[in-house]
Amino acid sequence: MNDSDSSTSPNGNRNETEGGTLSSEERRERIIQVLREQDEVTVVELSQRLGVSEVTTRKDLQQLEEQGYLTRVRGGAVVSGRGQLELRFAARQQLALDEKRRIAARAVELIKPGNTIFLDGSTTAFQMTRLLRDMHNLTVITTGLYAALELSFAPDVTTIVVGGILRRRTSSLVDTLSPKLLRRLHVDVAFLSCRGFTADHGMMESDLREAQMKRAMAETAAQKIALIDQFKFDHLFVATSLLPEEIDLLIVDEGLSTEQRDALTTAEIHHELV
Repeated sequence: MNDSDSSTSPNGNRNETEGGTLSSEERRERIIQVLREQDEVTVVELSQRLGVSEVTTRKDLQQLEEQGYLTRVRGGAVVSGRGQLELRFAARQQLALDEKRRIAARAVELIKPGNTIFLDGSTTAFQMTRLLRDMHNLTVITTGLYAALELSFAPDVTTIVVGGILRRRTSSLVDTLSPKLLRRLHVDVAFLSCRGFTADHGMMESDLREAQMKRAMAETAAQKIALIDQFKFDHLFVATSLLPEEIDLLIVDEGLSTEQRDALTTAEIHHELV
């Protein structure tokens, strides 16, 4: 029996000779999913789950190690430091993904060529970057590591990464520039998300430094646009980044309840449902 990926079919890259029905890419996605649920896994366990030989499993682990997702150890693998960031970000990306994509698509429509914009490290802002790569004469200032990496492939987008202390949970940078230097930046539009939001308290974060950084960047912007999906509504956190009256436009998915929509109207928060 041939354990290599050469036993896969030419069109589907599927390993039929071993009884497996997953492509090599799908197997590796399954491995990442397992590591998302548990920080360590054995070759034997993975082989049984995937329905392939241990030789094939080791090749998959080698490929994922080369990509930085994991570190191989005797008899299995553990999630790597970079892998923990990747997996954490990937997990956040999957939450309300359709809603985030709709919000991001609407937000991009508000950007004009020649603009300078700020994107925070949120997964919603990351969805925007995938729609900005073909835009011309755009400058993006961001605290988001993955946003910056995504925009590094954009030929006519200047990307400025605001460096500082890495927050591992959000893969964003905080404690970056002094308030004096930040005031010298000119930003046309700041696109910001948050951990939680209420019509009374505005946009909130669980980390004070994260809130301070978003507030500092927002203060440099002529327009402040909030990108908030329905699942962040009515959740309170310790630090406010933007008060309700400081938000120029809130873009939210149409899944809001009637009570939540009424609260926005009562608070006179200009908003769009997408």
